[in-house]
Amino acid sequence: MPDTPAATDPAAMEPPAAELLDALPQAAALVAADRRILRVNRRFRTLLHVPDDLDPTGPGGRERLLDHVAALLAGPAERERFLADALPHGPVTRIADHHLADGRILRRRRSPVGAPGRPPSAHLLLIEDVTRQHEARDDLDRRVRRLAELTDERTAFAGRALHELRTPLATVVSFAELLLDPASGPLDPERTSYLEAILRNARRMTSIAADLPRAAGEDPPDPRRAEPRRGRVLVPELVERVALEALQRTGGAGPYLTVDAPAGGPPLLADGWLLTGALEELVANALRFTPADGRVELAARPADGHWTVQVRDTGIGVPLEYQEEVFTPYVRAPNARRGGYPGTGLGLAGAREAVRLHGGTLTVHDRPDGPGAVFTLRLPLPGAADGRDPGP
Repeated sequence: MPDTPAATDPAAMEPPAAELLDALPQAAALVAADRRILRVNRRFRTLLHVPDDLDPTGPGGRERLLDHVAALLAGPAERERFLADALPHGPVTRIADHHLADGRILRRRRSPVGAPGRPPSAHLLLIEDVTRQHEARDDLDRRVRRLAELTDERTAFAGRALHELRTPLATVVSFAELLLDPASGPLDPERTSYLEAILRNARRMTSIAADLPRAAGEDPPDPRRAEPRRGRVLVPELVERVALEALQRTGGAGPYLTVDAPAGGPPLLADGWLLTGALEELVANALRFTPADGRVELAARPADGHWTVQVRDTGIGVPLEYQEEVFTPYVRAPNARRGGYPGTGLGLAGAREAVRLHGGTLTVHDRPDGPGAVFTLRLPLPGAADGRDPGP
C-alpha cells in the first residue's frame, strides 16, 4: 500500500490554506488553539498596515502584531477591548466594531474552526472595513429623523390651515347660497353663473380643507362623508362650463384652450359638484404648467360603457417615475418644484379621490406627439359595472 503522508502531514496543508486565506475578501488570520498565529493573508497586512519586517508567525510575532493593531485603535478603551477579545475563548463566534484614530471603522469577527462537538482546533479572525456601511446607516438615520420632523410639520400645517380656512369658507358658502335663493330677488343668468361658480369652488375648497388632516395622516377617512350626492350629469355641458370658467379666470391670457366634446351622449349618474371640482383641478393644473404659447385641449367621448375625458397640454409634463406619485397628497414632481410653480400637492390627490368615489380612474402619461402630459379620466356609465345597457 503506498505511503500517503500528504493526507496527515500539516505541512502539506499549508499551500492550500494560504491560497484560501488570500482568496478571502476580508483581512484574515488563522490563530491556533494555543494562541499562536499560524498565517495571515495579504489583505490583513494591507488593511492593518502591518510592517514588512513584522512576521506574525515568528517568535514573539503574535505580541508584536497585537500591539501594532491595538496602536491603530482610537483610545485606550478600544485598544484594551481588542486585546481582550482577539484571543480564542472557546467555540463562540464574536463580532465587534472598532473605531480607528484615522477615522476608519473595522469590524472584527472571530469564529472557531474544527469538527462539530469537539473543541476548536483553531480560530479564524476576519477583519473588514465597514466605514461606508456606518456612514450609510448614519445618513439613513438622519433621513428618517428628518422625515419624522417633516411629518410633524405637515400635520401642524394641516391643523393650522383647517382652522384658518373653515370660518371664511363657511361665510362664502352661506352668502352665495343666500344670494342664489329666489327669495333674495331675481338675478340675470350671467350673475347666477358667477354665483354658482363661487359656491362650487368654495364647496370644493371646504372639502379639500376638511381632507387636510386625513391627507396629513392624522385622521382616518370618514366613509359617511365620502359618499357622493348623485344626480344626472351631462358630460359635454360640464366640460364646456369648466373650460369657459377657466377662460374667464385667466382673462383669455395664457395657453390656447380648446374643447372637443360633442353634445349628446348618455348622462352620468354622479355628483356634479365633485366631478366639476376634479375637472377644474386638471384644467387649472394644465394651464399652470403650460407656457403662454402652448395649448391645452379638453376632449370627451362615451365608449365601452364609460365616459372618457382627457386634458392634454404641451407643458413641462410629468416624469415617468412620478406619474403615479403625483396623486399622493403633498407630492409634487421635481420639475414642478425646480420651476418655481405654485402648488401644495393636494389638488391632484383630491381629483383622483373624487373620481374614485364614482368608481372611475384618473391617470397621467406622456403626450405621444411631443412634450406635455395627458390626464385621462374614465367614469362608468349607469349599469356598466353590472353589465346592463347604459342606454342613450
